[in-house]
Amino acid sequence: MKRAASATANPPPSLGIHFHHLMEIRMGSPYRVGQIRWSGAWTPDLPTTDWQDLKVWRADGDTVALVRWDTPGNQPGFRIVVIDCVARTVETSERFPGCCEALAWVGPDTLVWRAFPDQAGCYRIQGVGGIEDGHD
Repeated sequence: MKRAASATANPPPSLGIHFHHLMEIRMGSPYRVGQIRWSGAWTPDLPTTDWQDLKVWRADGDTVALVRWDTPGNQPGFRIVVIDCVARTVETSERFPGCCEALAWVGPDTLVWRAFPDQAGCYRIQGVGGIEDGHD
């Protein structure tokens, strides 16, 4: 028997994100780098290379966070790229050192990340909810 979708169920993402041509960032590494292909009515104007196959959708299904490698001088690092599919905006974080192991939303405007070796941090999206616009 099929259940009816609840009113609180998240809508399917309006942006398709497909990783391809994935390979180890370094030989023997568990971290991968590859290309990204977008699909949907609107797609962001972003480079297609150097993406890690890691993405996390916010609970409302409107915003996704991805990880893009940033390795100047062969020093491991990454940036978090946040795409708001409703506002059609893209925000990119500062560079974080290490290899991203985990990424998670902990609120409507805040992500936490963990990176190898032994690093962790938060990234807060500018101007989304919270104190900046008076909504707490």
